[in-house]
Amino acid sequence: MRSRRGATALGVLGALGLALHAAGCAPRPLLERAIRARGGPLATTVRQVEAEVYKGFPGTWQWRTAFMQPERYAWTIVTVGEADHYLFDGTTVRSFVGEREVAVDSNPNAPLRSHARFTAVTNLDVLRLPSVQVAPLGSGALLQGTVSGLTAVFADDGARYDLGFDEHGLLVAAAGPVRLPPFGDGRVTARFADFRRVNGLLLPYRTSWSFEGQPLADERAVAVCPNDSELREDAFRDPDRIPTCP
Repeated sequence: MRSRRGATALGVLGALGLALHAAGCAPRPLLERAIRARGGPLATTVRQVEAEVYKGFPGTWQWRTAFMQPERYAWTIVTVGEADHYLFDGTTVRSFVGEREVAVDSNPNAPLRSHARFTAVTNLDVLRLPSVQVAPLGSGALLQGTVSGLTAVFADDGARYDLGFDEHGLLVAAAGPVRLPPFGDGRVTARFADFRRVNGLLLPYRTSWSFEGQPLADERAVAVCPNDSELREDAFRDPDRIPTCP
């Protein structure tokens, strides 16, 4: 497990904080409490995962995800042949089979963009931006098993996400729109558990996913590497540049 924190990655979070300060946004106590409960900012994350998938192609799968604020995202799926890679650099989605680029998609409705947005929401820091409207959830609207909650609405597309926190302020549930071909667009709910401290941050090692109320997958993280200086912007255009998380 890598122990150093990336100055470049953390600089992204500093820029987000400056943008928030400059905009003169009102404080968001529950959001800030959740970030403190986790242990601080989370600029990048690489996760090695084993998952039991229930929908589409049921079975046991292995994959790796990588994320960088504000919404860069990569998903590598292990197959019996060459790995499949899906990368979003903030503008364009690229698909690779092994080292071969097989598709490029700049469509604003590309499905991987919705995965990147959902991950950004659950990493919390992007919700500090003035382009995101955050409000508390009433007790009757809380996600099941949570004691407090927020709703976040993005100005660019109006997408709404609900977040739920436990008594310690940790994010334990999130729900919002995701595009999942071939099933279409729908509401995905993620529930987080088995929190462990990694490089000073409390991060979940288990995630249960559902799509439109039906079980989708259960993830178990084999390794999690937060704030890794080896994960840079150019990695989201070339899968060979995405660092492994041992």
